[in-house]
Amino acid sequence: MLLTAAGKKTKRSATLVMNETVKQLRKSGKEVFHLGFGESPFPIHPIIQKALCDNAHQRNYLPTQGILPLREQICRFYENMYGFDVTPNQIVVGPGSKVLLYNAMMALQGPLFVPTPSWVSYDEQARLLGKEICYVRTSHETSYLMTSEIFENALKEHWTHTADQKILVINTPNNPTGQSYSKAQLKELANVAKENNVIVLSDEIYALLTYREYEHHSIAEYYPEGTLITGGLSKDRSAGGFRVGTIILPAEESELLESILTIASNTWSCVAAPIQYAAIEAYRPNQEILDYIRDCTAISEIITKYTHQRLRSCDIRCPAPMGAFYLFPDWNSEREQMAAKGIKTSMDISEVLLRDWSVATLPGSDFGMVPEELCIRLATVDYNGEIALRKYRENPQKAMDDPDSFVKCVAPRLITAAEILEKFTESIR
Repeated sequence: MLLTAAGKKTKRSATLVMNETVKQLRKSGKEVFHLGFGESPFPIHPIIQKALCDNAHQRNYLPTQGILPLREQICRFYENMYGFDVTPNQIVVGPGSKVLLYNAMMALQGPLFVPTPSWVSYDEQARLLGKEICYVRTSHETSYLMTSEIFENALKEHWTHTADQKILVINTPNNPTGQSYSKAQLKELANVAKENNVIVLSDEIYALLTYREYEHHSIAEYYPEGTLITGGLSKDRSAGGFRVGTIILPAEESELLESILTIASNTWSCVAAPIQYAAIEAYRPNQEILDYIRDCTAISEIITKYTHQRLRSCDIRCPAPMGAFYLFPDWNSEREQMAAKGIKTSMDISEVLLRDWSVATLPGSDFGMVPEELCIRLATVDYNGEIALRKYRENPQKAMDDPDSFVKCVAPRLITAAEILEKFTESIR
């Protein structure tokens, strides 16, 4: 059979491929420490589980945009959590935020600007659509965050026609680095976007997983007329398999809404009926669910910061995490020693760690970094979330005050993985 050019050029999602690889290795009896896939480890809250059971009888096709009671509840949720004033008509509910990002890219004209490192599917989606992809290179020196100056320079380098519409995708807190943009940084980026006719796709799936000393902000606060916000239930409510995503469009963008709904109605039709009705409860600002989100985020913070501290204690360079459950260490300072061991790319690091050390990671090249940058992404979720949540709730303050003891109790596999990374580094040096 003959394939299209896009079908030949694109590749499967690196995160999903690694997850399946680890499952197969474990099934064959091999012990693998899984730092390669960012799936929330926590159980779905009983309120949401009950809502799904109670609506198992829902059998009809539903509106492509999503049922009105759900969209109304999403409006209340965003107002309660972020102070956003949005209407139900600005919201589209889809089978995960991934497909909504894809639909938005399909509906919008212009090349896609992708800051690197970034999530594995942004550029692949653009490639499927035949869009021009313009990478915006960042570095450890800016904590892998795109500054307004870096953005302006990238616009000048890749696209000289200021009047032409362009698309920028940003993700805060960020996968793979765990970094977040500050209000000041977002305001500066918004100004550059406005001046250069850039539409922003703001992926905020990790927004509620922002750590205690930080505060999540959206670029939509400064550029509401040109920002589309995506979110969903997969990370903070641990419901990845529910496949519920949302996109918030700028007000009065009826033509864009119609385009996205046209694409959706001819592809996935609507989100499954039982899931939509259950999602009403997931988006209801119920104190029990809000407490659950807070507690799960606190656990992610404790465990991810612990892992970061272990890396830094043996001089592995890695930005301090600000949210989500990812770390992005690098071994660039050991470049010569690594090369002597036959390790010259981030893919080499990831392959050696899996083959020789039984630690699954993803190479920085999967996230848009040049192959020679010796960086990898770690997902700090290889533990039993149900046990961790129960233990944390016994004494939250103790868990915060004595993170080492808490992590040793609930996440022994991550401790072993950190020890292995330390030994791997020592073997290089």
